[in-house]
Amino acid sequence: MDRGLSRKWSLPWQFLQTRMRTRRLYLALCLTLVLLFINVAAYQTILGNNSKRTKLFGTNDQTRNKSRRRRQDADVPDISNSPTIFESDRLPVTGNSTIGYTLNTRLMASIGNGHLATTVYSDTIFVNGLYSGDGFKGRSHRATIPSQNNIRAMLPSEVDAVRRFALDVEKGVFFETVTTDQVTVEQRTYAHQFYTRLLVTEIHVTRGQGTGDIVIGLTTNPGSDGQDFLWDSISSPSVASRYRHGTINVTETATSPRSEVHMYWTPVPSTITLASSESQKSVSYITSIDTDQATARESFEIGRQFARSDLYPTHLEAWRKVWDAGRIEVEGNLNLQKIINGALYYILSSLPAHDHYGTANQFYGLSPGGLANGKLLQDYQGHSFWDTETWMYPPILMLHPTLAKDILSYRIHVRGPAYDRAQENGYQGLRFPWESAFTGVEVTPGDICWECRENQQHITGDIAFAARQYVSATRDLRWLQDENGWELIRETARFWKSRPTFNRKRGLYDINGVMPPDEFHHTVNNSIYTNVVAKLSMDFANYTACLVGEAEETAGEVESWVTDVGDRLYLPEITDEKYHPEFEGYPKGELIKQADVILLGYPLMWKMSDEVRKNDLNVYEEVTDRTGPAMTWSMFCIGWLELQEYTKASQMFQDSYSIYVKEPFKIWTEAHQGLGAVNFITGMGGFLQAVLFGYGGFRLHVDHLDFNPVLPPDTDSMKIHGLDYLGSSLDFTISRDQVTINVTSLGGDYPLEIKAGDASYTLQEGVPVQLPRGPATIATTRQDSNRCTPPVVGDGTAGRLKATLWIFLLSVLLIAMQ
Repeated sequence: MDRGLSRKWSLPWQFLQTRMRTRRLYLALCLTLVLLFINVAAYQTILGNNSKRTKLFGTNDQTRNKSRRRRQDADVPDISNSPTIFESDRLPVTGNSTIGYTLNTRLMASIGNGHLATTVYSDTIFVNGLYSGDGFKGRSHRATIPSQNNIRAMLPSEVDAVRRFALDVEKGVFFETVTTDQVTVEQRTYAHQFYTRLLVTEIHVTRGQGTGDIVIGLTTNPGSDGQDFLWDSISSPSVASRYRHGTINVTETATSPRSEVHMYWTPVPSTITLASSESQKSVSYITSIDTDQATARESFEIGRQFARSDLYPTHLEAWRKVWDAGRIEVEGNLNLQKIINGALYYILSSLPAHDHYGTANQFYGLSPGGLANGKLLQDYQGHSFWDTETWMYPPILMLHPTLAKDILSYRIHVRGPAYDRAQENGYQGLRFPWESAFTGVEVTPGDICWECRENQQHITGDIAFAARQYVSATRDLRWLQDENGWELIRETARFWKSRPTFNRKRGLYDINGVMPPDEFHHTVNNSIYTNVVAKLSMDFANYTACLVGEAEETAGEVESWVTDVGDRLYLPEITDEKYHPEFEGYPKGELIKQADVILLGYPLMWKMSDEVRKNDLNVYEEVTDRTGPAMTWSMFCIGWLELQEYTKASQMFQDSYSIYVKEPFKIWTEAHQGLGAVNFITGMGGFLQAVLFGYGGFRLHVDHLDFNPVLPPDTDSMKIHGLDYLGSSLDFTISRDQVTINVTSLGGDYPLEIKAGDASYTLQEGVPVQLPRGPATIATTRQDSNRCTPPVVGDGTAGRLKATLWIFLLSVLLIAMQ
């Protein structure tokens, strides 16, 4: 073919090829759009057409008003005007006029010091770490020890006698006082805050107008031996002492050690006589308990030696140090102040003592009923689960960080079974049990809730998030490197790296077959809360690897967990309605048990628009069971405060405590109606978070601390004593117009600076900083503190964007293969 003919035919052919390429590109674009449409349709199918769903829980005004009914005047009122004393002239009772009334110990005050605790006038003492019962069967529970301090004093004549019963939370003492013209008898009972093995009852008799001998009768009721221990016979080392040894009857596992208990006590006579020649008389009855006999004996001898001198003052001094270290005060609302003090007291009395004699035993966790509760099949049997890290832990972290570390030390101590649990299910790292007791094995009663036992895996993310909060608040590198903190963070993240399965249809990872915090839905896929805590766990492990200076190979491995899995976790969100579905396929309007999705905004601080945050609060307030546990409403309060919806926040704040607090001793019940678990320190923890993180406005980030306070309802001012951040202790005084920050102790390792608007202030000890009330940030000015890039908290759109990108790349690949 000659050159001219070739040129003649080549021009149309080039034109045809161009047209064909254009059509192929057009077809590829159409294919991409079709795939995107299919992807969107698939999302809508998975998540459901919510507009067609029937709401299962009405929210008419009548229901709403009925559900928000306020607690009426208590049957047994608190008559004290002191913010730290809960007092009454009678005790709570149970029964009726037909069958008679008996003391209701379920609503009695408790005393404790983290090592031992008891409910006043009960026949039982509980000791940290002593459990009896088969864990696999879900029957491991706090082992009951007969109380030798269940003592009551009776006058020869009760005519015209005036009795008062008072819990003084500032002193950690329960008082009973009975007064006549003839005599006054004061009985005080306390778990010693310094000599922590001791439970002490002191009786002080003071003469009035009476003459002659006055005989005070004493009764004791230690209860039966029960089934939890194999007890030896009581022996008498001396005339003034008794001793008994016991071993746990049923161990938690077949291979776990059979714990022992050693108890020394002072025998209680039937009477005390104030001789005619005496104007007053004091006696002390002491019980000492430990798992080590030498320790129990030494503490008992110390108690007897100092009973008439320093025993009581050292206890008061120890409690003074606790309150000086961290507390919250409000002015203008006595009832609220009392409830704040009570909540802090009951949680603190279940935690290890700040300052104590001798070596502390390993701490075995916080349970929903505290250390003073947890019998067989009652009050969650003294088990630890997400209540510890999610609800009780955050306010303790900010006010008493050493105690927060004690809480985490329990998880580290029992991590062995958590490794085993993960491996048994084909995963890696640490998978913590839903309920844990002595050994760390799963002890959730399977016959009560098997799905809870198997599916509530978010507990591992909750623990990881608590570790994240501790590092953010303290930058405690020693804990990370020498006390297994880095291992805890790394291995919980490793579990989440191994837990998801890859969904090829959308190119993302799913976490299937879980129970979210909402326990009304037992087995779901892609719980938004679970997936977010999983991602946060992996993100923070990557950050911590840098913080501890991990070797490049290990650091690279941890980083790959984020890029390969964490950033590709499916996080469902309905775009057009702008709210987070609780899980994949959640039918909008379906009843839920408790706070779940709303926890994304706080405490997880998952970034989202105000519109989405508001929609989450509205959607889930309508469908949350109004008879559910107290802590739910605290989280709604915090959410509405974020959005400056103060009226709604106040309603939720009131709902978070008013129905659940029982007078006169500020005992919390779990249930909206009836009791449930008592003394429900889970609810107390949520309530304290509403005070500290809601009205206080604090937000703890990895590299800074934000605050934006507003006064709680019906208060004139609020003062937060001893908020700890990066080794410094700060006092915040909040009024209607300004905030004053005083540094009471400045940590030398991390100098701090406050920024409020365009102004910045270097914090110095003894030099107050005054700011107009509004948002501000505290961060360290240490130059090397930001060498590691903090993890970015996503907004929930990453999953969909990555899915879209995956489909686009697939389209390009198909085109390239043509």
